Amino acid sequence: MITYPIHLPLTCCLVFFGLSGPAFADDAVPTDGEASNAQVAYPRPFSRPSSAGKDYDTWRDAAGPDIGGTKVADDRLPSRVDNSTRPQFPPIYKQKWGACGQFASVASTFTYEMNVLNGTIADTDATRFPAHFSWNMMNHAENKGSEAYHGWEVAKRIGVPTAKSYGGVRLNKIGLWPNGYEIWREAMEYRVSGYRYSPSNTIDQLNEARGWLYDRNQPKPNKQVIGGLFAMDGRMGELKKVTVTIPKGDHAAGEDLWTRWGPTGFGHGLTCVGYDDEVGFDLNGDGKITNDIDLNDDGNVTVADWERGAYIVVNSWGKAWSSDGRIYLLYSAMVDPTWERGNYLGRVEVTRYLPRRTLRLKLACNDRTDLRMTIGIAGDKDAAVPEHEFAPEAFNGWALFGKGNAGHVPMAGPDDDTPIEVGIDLTSLLKNLGADEDGKGRLFLRLSRTDESEAIGELHECAVRTYDSKGRFLRESQMDIEDGNLGQSHLKIETVISGLERG
Repeated sequence: MITYPIHLPLTCCLVFFGLSGPAFADDAVPTDGEASNAQVAYPRPFSRPSSAGKDYDTWRDAAGPDIGGTKVADDRLPSRVDNSTRPQFPPIYKQKWGACGQFASVASTFTYEMNVLNGTIADTDATRFPAHFSWNMMNHAENKGSEAYHGWEVAKRIGVPTAKSYGGVRLNKIGLWPNGYEIWREAMEYRVSGYRYSPSNTIDQLNEARGWLYDRNQPKPNKQVIGGLFAMDGRMGELKKVTVTIPKGDHAAGEDLWTRWGPTGFGHGLTCVGYDDEVGFDLNGDGKITNDIDLNDDGNVTVADWERGAYIVVNSWGKAWSSDGRIYLLYSAMVDPTWERGNYLGRVEVTRYLPRRTLRLKLACNDRTDLRMTIGIAGDKDAAVPEHEFAPEAFNGWALFGKGNAGHVPMAGPDDDTPIEVGIDLTSLLKNLGADEDGKGRLFLRLSRTDESEAIGELHECAVRTYDSKGRFLRESQMDIEDGNLGQSHLKIETVISGLERG
């Protein structure tokens, strides 16, 4: 049987409500002007970010089979899949503070998918990705919760560094931002290109989900198949009421199983790693395990009535929890009218990317959430105003996360006024920009604070870095800073950059 933590609110995470924001177009690295205002009507009372398209979709080239639009042949799927046994899957973690959403979405799922993409295994911090990098972007520099998509949006916009560069999968202090250009530059390389949330309320939807876990619904005869994962959002109150131990004589006897999400309580991020069609439990006590009886008396037999079939779920409460850090969750538990957030499976698509131009900054600010930054470019080296601009989310209060932000603390973190060195990708901004015949243009950097803020800071260094197509460093061009102080007055610096090509 499971021994649950005594202080659940400290172990799990509270999920932000009503968060929404723009999502970028399909490019792996979105450019200025590509943001879409298209809204997706996720079921209430919860909301998720707007997405480019319909059907809960930010996925590239998606046709929507995950919502049952395309039937998946049930007979081609094995009865059991467990991707947590694959070498691409990282160790089962014991989370620190309320970072469960990021342990599920980044430390587990993103790590797994990136290793599948790279053909590597998650055996060291060099091939694992930290939960706290993205968590500290939206947790107010406090012990706050997050959802899976928060981490995926961070990875989409700025990337995620390896745990080796970051200093581990988790930190020992809340709210820290990494200090070091190379950490931010490495993050640019590991990105999310898309993600989607899908229900599993019907047999067709369930089969699609099982197919994703098995081989991503992309059969390759005579070739090894590697399935995907899902991020889940579970309700964690009164778990003892929904936790059972599979009885002796039944399939997977002695293992723990959730018959449904907790009756009350808060959200908690989990990772779905597989399924087992034979796992079940006699919910109605009739001495049988069935999938053909109307248990909820609604006049229909649906997935909600199934007693057999379960997802394999990895928690982030350590290897000792539920004997091995894993638990079964009945398929029927994902059809819960009292917990709409928990009825959706989130999946992510990752990509590798090499920036060609970056901005290296060393700056200090006593309120990183109130800082405002715009970067602009013009094809004319003598231009007075930019042709294109963008505002990096990390240095503009992370408006994407609504009430979530990086905290009203210094750049480095709480009680730390140390200037930090960061990196910002300029590649998309410069791409396809028309330039003078000599290939020169003008770069603009603007730093300020929100209207009601009294934030102050200083820009110590600013330089443009150039890389070749294989990611090798070529050169750095320093930008002159006469007075780097920012506060009541806006800080504006400009420079001529070379090597631009006409689009």
